[in-house]
Amino acid sequence: MLLPAGALAFDLSGYGEAKGFAFAKRESGEDPMFQGWATLLVKGEEKFGPLYATASVRAEKISSEEGETGFDIDDRGLRRANFSLREFWARVPLGDSFDFQAGRFELGWGKTDGYSPADAFLPRDLTDPFADEKIPLWGARLTGQTGDLRTELVACPVTTPWRLPEMGRRYAPLDFDPEKIIEEEETPPKTGFGALRLLLTSGDWDLGAWGRFGVRPAPLLNFSLVPSADPFDPNLLVTRRWAREEAGGVEISRVAGAWVLRAESAYLRSDDPGLGHALIYTLGVEKGFGDSTFVATLADNLKDTPVDAPLLYDRALLPALITALNRTEEWGSWKIAWTAGLAHGDGLLKAEIGYDLTDSLKITTGGELPYGSSEGPMGALSSARRVRLGLRYSF
Repeated sequence: MLLPAGALAFDLSGYGEAKGFAFAKRESGEDPMFQGWATLLVKGEEKFGPLYATASVRAEKISSEEGETGFDIDDRGLRRANFSLREFWARVPLGDSFDFQAGRFELGWGKTDGYSPADAFLPRDLTDPFADEKIPLWGARLTGQTGDLRTELVACPVTTPWRLPEMGRRYAPLDFDPEKIIEEEETPPKTGFGALRLLLTSGDWDLGAWGRFGVRPAPLLNFSLVPSADPFDPNLLVTRRWAREEAGGVEISRVAGAWVLRAESAYLRSDDPGLGHALIYTLGVEKGFGDSTFVATLADNLKDTPVDAPLLYDRALLPALITALNRTEEWGSWKIAWTAGLAHGDGLLKAEIGYDLTDSLKITTGGELPYGSSEGPMGALSSARRVRLGLRYSF
């Protein structure tokens, strides 16, 4: 609660969570059958006159994972750090219609549980690929509204790269002995990206257009064999590189009774031969009924763009149909989600149930079941099938 006195206006919140995973099998001998994951996130908010500031930090430990130690303020490392800065931003109003925000913040332009080409370029942490967590950005944002027109201008001077799973392990299947894989830690480029988005509401219709330019944060992977002590058993060197990309897109949605209908299209252009051009579209529906929400999205790339299909990164998922059903109950909540890869017949089933022990204590259980052909990005993760149990305390 914010109080008039400055010293008392500080608001502290967060959560502590402990969860464990049990897996069906190993991808390599280094993958454990059981894994623990402990997280503590603390968030502070303060209001100084017209200025509103937020900061949050996260500490965590993943058993059997060798994360970077210390405090990672850049969050640009190859592996996830044990301590990281999640938010550190301030927002100040510029007149009656515009706000200016600067610092480290999370940006999202897509619909949760769906797929959006406007959102796909933002950096993600795939340390746990089933969680699909976004990585906050360092940058500045100007948001405002003039009549029915809403404007958002984003400038991120520094590239925040995607964090990929360790090669050769269960979350990044690669048919190579993980002990023979060498992942090189390159420094990501300093320059980031700029983006502009315009949204207009007219009756039951929402129209939008956006454009962006700069460094694409999802890396391209290079593989090369390098000699080892055994000339018949070489090592595999994995390096990352980044391409520049320009993109523009349009979006349209309409309320039709209890349904919301959505469509997006985007053209993405790059001179990098390993990336090329893409023409991505999505068609989606959403319906809310009672305390439930149903979302379905069909996404595809109409151009023959090079992708590394066995790896679950960026466009390898397309074409795909993504559906999700969420429901809130008096005792808690549950969710079922299904992602179907339409090129290889693979997919991912996810389910989760959460039970509220108290107002602040919740126990959750669920699982992720990737299935189908190993030629597809989901089927290639079959050794990552798992069930999980977690306990979260919020404050």
